[in-house]
Amino acid sequence: MDGIHDMGGMHGFGPIPRDQDYTFRAEWQRRAFAVTEALGGVVPFSADTHRQAMERIPAHEYLTRDYFEKWVIAASQLLLEAGLVSEEELRDGKKRFDAELKDGGEKIVAEGLVEVLRAGMPLMFPDEKREPRFAVGQKVLVLNNHPSGHTRSPRYLRGRIGVIERQVGVMQFADTMAASENPAPQHCYTVAFEGQEVWGQDAEPGTRVLADLWESYLEPA
Repeated sequence: MDGIHDMGGMHGFGPIPRDQDYTFRAEWQRRAFAVTEALGGVVPFSADTHRQAMERIPAHEYLTRDYFEKWVIAASQLLLEAGLVSEEELRDGKKRFDAELKDGGEKIVAEGLVEVLRAGMPLMFPDEKREPRFAVGQKVLVLNNHPSGHTRSPRYLRGRIGVIERQVGVMQFADTMAASENPAPQHCYTVAFEGQEVWGQDAEPGTRVLADLWESYLEPA
């Protein structure tokens, strides 16, 4: 969706502090991260459904909240939609009922969560028997689509021409995962864009932008 979260190329937000080491500045941020990750196998819940929930946060609130506050807001909304908590519980933090875990989800203790995070989850489909539509060195155009749901096609790259730099492999499709649909695996590519193609004549000389884009975002240039 086209929302305030897709800020690439927008003006008026000041410089980005690139030398700032931002991890956790407070204990509640660590807890927000841990609780959200622990919900992964319970809701059911994926990184993309969580991103979609954050994208639905109203713009004025999105711009004034801490990063991990957005995590909590999105996770709370997903829990509510899944019927695992009530509005009343979210307001006062007091548990009132035990919800049935969907799809046989299991409770994970802290030590178990660490192991789950270390193991990661399969995003690639190496056995998928399909030929890539595009070859390294080929020029491609990013489709100028504006979907109402989650997309990993940045707004500032839509309608721009780039060159396939690398075939990443067959990966699950973020757009369908965000909608809690099937993985719909397809080829993903690293696409290189010249700075002036993206930013116009004011682009810094020699600038290149590299983006990993799914096949359905692209067409031959």
